[in-house]
Amino acid sequence: MIKLIKNELMKIFKRKTIYFLLILSMIAVIVYNYINPDQNIPISEGTNDHPLISDTQIEKQKDDSERYINSMAYNEFARLYNNNFTKDSWQRLALNKERNGYSYEKIYDQDIMLYLKKIVDYEYNSNTQITNELYGNAINKYNEYVEALKSNDWKKFVNLKIKNLQELKSTQDFSEESIKEIDFEIEWYNLRLNNNIKFNSDIMNQYLDEYRETYYLIIYKESYVDKNSQSDIYELNECRTRLELCKYAIKNKINYDISNEMGVILNNKIDARISFIRTFKHFNVIIIIITIYISSTIITEEISKRTIKNVLIKPHKRLDIIIAKMLACIVTIIISILFIGIVQFFVGGIIFGFDSYSNQYIGYNINSQKIFSISLLTYFIINGILKVPEYLIISLFCILIGISNKNITMSMIITLIICLFCNTILVEWSKVDSLASITRFFITNNWDFSIYLFGNISNINGINLWYSVIIYIIYFVLLLKMSIGKFKKLEI
Repeated sequence: MIKLIKNELMKIFKRKTIYFLLILSMIAVIVYNYINPDQNIPISEGTNDHPLISDTQIEKQKDDSERYINSMAYNEFARLYNNNFTKDSWQRLALNKERNGYSYEKIYDQDIMLYLKKIVDYEYNSNTQITNELYGNAINKYNEYVEALKSNDWKKFVNLKIKNLQELKSTQDFSEESIKEIDFEIEWYNLRLNNNIKFNSDIMNQYLDEYRETYYLIIYKESYVDKNSQSDIYELNECRTRLELCKYAIKNKINYDISNEMGVILNNKIDARISFIRTFKHFNVIIIIITIYISSTIITEEISKRTIKNVLIKPHKRLDIIIAKMLACIVTIIISILFIGIVQFFVGGIIFGFDSYSNQYIGYNINSQKIFSISLLTYFIINGILKVPEYLIISLFCILIGISNKNITMSMIITLIICLFCNTILVEWSKVDSLASITRFFITNNWDFSIYLFGNISNINGINLWYSVIIYIIYFVLLLKMSIGKFKKLEI
């Protein structure tokens, strides 16, 4: 058997096309890394002056007391922002967070604006409901913030935030959900304080911002998530993973982008480590093309050239011959994976720098709810092993089609069309729950076992690890038996 496999491997690597495909894959790796489409365009937080609302416009709003108060308070806020602090200062960044908030959150800490509204309401609204005590308290609290900002003491500013949130929590009757959110705000400011993260646009601030945004995004998603929808649960798991990774980066003062297959921060910074982690995500299609070529030609070419007779007349069973050819395909696929991995390692290192390879793969295990780290090589090997079943099924299918129609071009085209259909149209159909009850039986939705890494789930309803294993075994046995049966009956 080993001699047969060696013989098949020699045939494969005598073909010029296999080297052409490997060179093409190397060029694809170089071009992709050079273009670097994973790198988002940097987004800087604007710290330009806030435009003031004109006095004329404000006068027109006097009949609407709420709008009038809001406009007056906004102008006071804008004057504080514009007239006292320089562009890109920590004060402007801090005030921006106070003013803008985040997409999904219920803000409890925008108290500077709240105090300004109370002050304006008391001073300019003849029908105000603000008492002398509330007005005096608002003046004092507002002045404390202004003093912290003007004295360039960001820690004092943060401590005031924490203090006022704690007071808010103890003096008002909130729901349990609201208390949790206030507690989170206190935790968020403590993370900034305890880890000495000054208001800035650096990566630590990005982790903090993403941590806060993701927390409220999870709350938002949980409010409408369908517990029977794997797609919804899959998205929630992604958010929880991002949340925990951000918190880990903050607490461990990690000053580089720890993104893996998934981006963690918006202003990402792709490096050689991240690019290497995403090797299969970026170049899976190249490995599939190599698999289709090898498997479509390994038998069909010998049939078309009638050299298959030379193999069959030797003292080897047909079963041994086809198994040897299949194993030779698998070995070639593994060699191709290693080749692309090595090329990605060096190309990524040359373009982005080799220094990031000293950092490990950092992930979050959803089952154990713990952060873990493993070496990049370990991750690549694990991911590669879990991707091999996909290539094996494609290989078996190509061999079966090749034996059936005895035409190399037709075998390759049919397989490519099926793969294209399954990776585009079928993927979209599978997102619809009513259609997922049918599409979950397709092998293409079950052959990639890497999606189950670290406790992850499929985003298609009705599919889990054991279901995929069973479906895979059924397809594998059917394709193997049909291929062997066809080959045994092959007329030369």
